[in-house]
Amino acid sequence: MLDAICIYNKDNSVTYSIFEFKALPETQIDKLRYSLLCPVCLQKAYFRRASKDGKQACFGARYHQLDCAEFNPSVRKSEEDRQVSEVEKVLLEDNALVIDFNQPMKKLKKERPIDQDNKLSRSMLEHKLTRSSSENQEKLTVQADQSKAAKQGLGKLLISLLRGSSLAASDVWIYTSETHKWRAKNLFVNIADAQPTENGAPRMYWGTLSHADPSLSWLNPAEDRCVGVPIAKYREKLLSRFAIENPRDVEGAGIILFGKCVESKDKKRKYIYLWGNDLRYLYLSKASEE
Repeated sequence: MLDAICIYNKDNSVTYSIFEFKALPETQIDKLRYSLLCPVCLQKAYFRRASKDGKQACFGARYHQLDCAEFNPSVRKSEEDRQVSEVEKVLLEDNALVIDFNQPMKKLKKERPIDQDNKLSRSMLEHKLTRSSSENQEKLTVQADQSKAAKQGLGKLLISLLRGSSLAASDVWIYTSETHKWRAKNLFVNIADAQPTENGAPRMYWGTLSHADPSLSWLNPAEDRCVGVPIAKYREKLLSRFAIENPRDVEGAGIILFGKCVESKDKKRKYIYLWGNDLRYLYLSKASEE
């Protein structure tokens, strides 16, 4: 996008060209970048600085409406359309979904159709159910339910949420482990709505990133400037896994992470901590990826 609307002053919005915005002082950019909108569909936008490898500064948006003129057809858009359709199909046809935290990041494996081996495994499982104690029955029943449920990785789920799917409001059961399941509407929380939970119970937080601090120790979500994601404890692994070399690489990125929200002592900021500092529970979709 060559232009973006800034609503920092709600009574007097300003439309900036990318050339005007990138020429602003750094302090002004950092103040205004949380208030940018697509000039066509008025969805949240982001600003990315110019890079050392020659990429120009630009505006972009991860929340474009499908009919937005700024949402140009591309290989990436076609792939995202396919992923959103897959998730919507699950929501319409199934009553449960398993999050596969070990699914490859780039090319997600297609689910295999139920073959004879799978049918035999289920038959054996059902046979075991009839012989087990009531406690084991409950456990095996959960396993049986999971074996029938569709599996999706964090990448597809993130794209579907960013593209406005019904996942965040769905009643479908979401399994995060063999023993933990949640209604989707109670699990997925946009970062703008992040709040500490009772007993520090985790949630699946998702949204977009505005920028990172110069040392790449903090990620700053675009949805709320008072929310931060500290990454110092797993910084090097995250940078390596997602090929992040400088703060610009995360500007405009989509993010989803399983974690807990904690409020600062002065109640002015909130922090989202990755569950167990385990990178299996975090996924980034960089704006620069094609």
